[in-house]
Amino acid sequence: MKTLNKMKLPLFLIAASFLLGACSSLPSLPSFSGDDNPEAESAEVAGDALSNEQGEGAEAVVLSPEEQEQQALLLKANELLASVNAFELDKQAQKPLSSAQMSMVQNAMNALANANIDGAKTAIQRVIDDPDFIASPHSSVWVLRGDIHRSEKDTEQAINDYKAAIAIAANNYQAHNRLAQLYRNAGDFVVAKQHYDEALQAWPGNAATYRNRGILFDLYIGDKKSALADYQLYKAFLDIELSAVEAPSKSLLREQRLAGQWITDIKRQIKAIEREKANG
Repeated sequence: MKTLNKMKLPLFLIAASFLLGACSSLPSLPSFSGDDNPEAESAEVAGDALSNEQGEGAEAVVLSPEEQEQQALLLKANELLASVNAFELDKQAQKPLSSAQMSMVQNAMNALANANIDGAKTAIQRVIDDPDFIASPHSSVWVLRGDIHRSEKDTEQAINDYKAAIAIAANNYQAHNRLAQLYRNAGDFVVAKQHYDEALQAWPGNAATYRNRGILFDLYIGDKKSALADYQLYKAFLDIELSAVEAPSKSLLREQRLAGQWITDIKRQIKAIEREKANG
């Protein structure tokens, strides 16, 4: 497998980071509102398209094994996108940030985007030190502070912040994804997998988790079949997103092509491994 392609994918712009929960190797920015889920909307659009193709009076179509596999993956991805997002329920139970707190959060995000780490730390700390926030903390604020510490290579503090986010909202899959990547980079693959699994338990429809767990299986653990299953689902999510937009971004198209290449490559690896076993 071309390791370079997986480990050095182009980073999307901040706006694109919200697409599919971030398709790049870095997770999406923490969300601070209960906005409608774009993935669920995409699932409905793609689901309608599948239903229309199989409408009454349509002639029976004989699908190849590959087409049957692809259709099954799309249906499964649609079901996962429509599954319960436990993190959204957790966020609803948290007290919303005040307008002043949101203003400081936005300042921190802007500063982080501009590589102004000191400014980001100052802004987010004002939120954390706010008595109202102390009384009613919000998990996404801790995720953002973890991102700030991570950007300055303070891994220990970033881990503490992500764990603080999970202590507030156990189903914060964004925090679980970030922890998984940090533990993966530290060589603790067992704990990394646990956090990816917990992220998917929180919301089975988060595309980025399948991508990142697939990389863990593929390049770190060596479980090629599990990696293939995750890559295939990830590509199905991308296919659904592409079918739901009229003018897909270049980054989305590039990611979809890369996912297809990974699947082709890993299938070859699996066949090679099976041949070696058969030949003793």
